Amino acid sequence: MKKRHLRALSFIMSAILLVGCTTTPTVGTGTQEAAQASETGMPEAAEDGSAGGETKETEAAASQQEFPPLKVVKDRPLKVGYLYSNLEAESCTRSYNQIRIEAPHRGWELTEVYFNAQKPEEARTGMQTLITQDVDAVVIYNMEIVGIADLILQARQNGIGGVQIFSWNNQLVPGVVANSCQPNGVAAAEFAYYMGEKYLWNANYAIITAPSLQVHVERTDPIKAIYDQYPGMKLLGEESLNPSGSESMGQQSYNFTKRFIEKYGNELDILVTSYDGAAVTADEAAAQAIGGTDVAIIGVDGGSETWSHMRKGGNFKYSYAQPTELYCHKICNLVEELQVQGLKPGDEGCSITAFGETIYSNGKIIDQDHVPAPN
Repeated sequence: MKKRHLRALSFIMSAILLVGCTTTPTVGTGTQEAAQASETGMPEAAEDGSAGGETKETEAAASQQEFPPLKVVKDRPLKVGYLYSNLEAESCTRSYNQIRIEAPHRGWELTEVYFNAQKPEEARTGMQTLITQDVDAVVIYNMEIVGIADLILQARQNGIGGVQIFSWNNQLVPGVVANSCQPNGVAAAEFAYYMGEKYLWNANYAIITAPSLQVHVERTDPIKAIYDQYPGMKLLGEESLNPSGSESMGQQSYNFTKRFIEKYGNELDILVTSYDGAAVTADEAAAQAIGGTDVAIIGVDGGSETWSHMRKGGNFKYSYAQPTELYCHKICNLVEELQVQGLKPGDEGCSITAFGETIYSNGKIIDQDHVPAPN
């Protein structure tokens, strides 16, 4: 069995850090760009994709300049709105707790608005509430923002800094100041090489992901793309989680894992899941397998709940820890720079060089032998 390759390794590979922090301009596409051009009075794009002779990069820069300057507040506490939904995932809770620490520490007035992720109209109502309350900046966490793109434009027209902070890589809509997350595709590639080396590029693997959510596919498709180049790496199966299904994604992951193990037994070496919640329930399914199994389960996110589960020594052996608190901290720094200090993108000391950039932060692979201690 291929497990002999894992046992033959007498050392534990050290975790490979992600590439250094970079920022990448992100531009709206399709109808969003057209809508922006219409609202700002810019020339429409020509048939060849150009904008009246300008490049898309130039067009994007010009369109950002059409917005009024962001509010700069020096004589009173900055008013910051926090629009959020799901607190079931620990990564969401970590961000929520962090901004509740950051705001009073910086002397900000924080207005929290919760919405039900299953009811998109609540997100619109929440965003409209923050605009009506005339906050200075809005921080949005963990949501697809296309459904409120028009309200983000409205906020920017009012001088409100619409910034995002979430772990989802996403195409930013016009008007968004910045995003903060990890480069999930890079994390996936790092995991692919890390696990490939552990098995000397000779292993059977399966994948559980959620194709309807962009970030989940970014965490799994690069692994497949890399393993496709190695004859010894064989994909046994792939299952799709449905966020809107009658069962929770965790329960779906449990069921898929159970079927994988029943079908392949110890021939399944690696089970890739797109987030730690799925990895936890996959581990529970593996623990109940008749005769046991030696599958190595990997997930993404990290946090105290993940570490607690990994300390039990089951099959959930590897997690990619993303620095959720750091995402929030960097966004709060940016709000301070732009709307308290009065800096502009590209100024010395400003975290971004242009509106619409993403501020990336490094993550790290954690294995069972190096799980962070409690607290």
